[in-house]
Amino acid sequence: MRSEVGLAQLGEELAQLTNLSAIAPLSEAEVQALEGVVGAPLPEEFRSFLLQFGPGVRPGPMLNLEWITDETLHEQRMFAEEPEAAVSASAPFPISRTDVARLPQLAAEGTEPILWSGKPMPGTMLLCSHGCTWISMLAMNGDLAGTVWMTEMGWAENMYWWPSAPWLNHDRWGFPHSGWTEPVPFLDWYIRWTRGLRH
Repeated sequence: MRSEVGLAQLGEELAQLTNLSAIAPLSEAEVQALEGVVGAPLPEEFRSFLLQFGPGVRPGPMLNLEWITDETLHEQRMFAEEPEAAVSASAPFPISRTDVARLPQLAAEGTEPILWSGKPMPGTMLLCSHGCTWISMLAMNGDLAGTVWMTEMGWAENMYWWPSAPWLNHDRWGFPHSGWTEPVPFLDWYIRWTRGLRH
């Protein structure tokens, strides 16, 4: 699933906000090392972003690659201790377009547009921490490869997932999404957060 904004357009918009000389692109070797830690090839758009923009540039969100690596290795150690709960980034991402089609209907019914999974989601990698326990995860494969999903950190028995995007209502208590019902590809996710952070 491709973003509406491309790398060239993203670069042009970022150039209006900041000095692009601050960007530190990742090398091919560094990207391959991250793939080795995660245990799966990175989705194309995300991989290209890292090679061109590295972890990002202010005022956009900065990806903490050290956090991604450390938390991924921590989870892998925990999975080694509880193999029955283990999930893999290379396993199929289980959210389908049929699941996604339910989200607008749930929102129209006044129900939280979220999807449920009984354990940590396979076919994903850790992407970004938003404070407290809220995190964004990147779908690694399938029709929704490269889309970004919000959930809670930790091994909860009931884990909820919804499209990750800037809060629509900062004063709202509860799930911090307030109604996003469409999957958000990585570059769209990045530019939405960047635009939100500049105000």
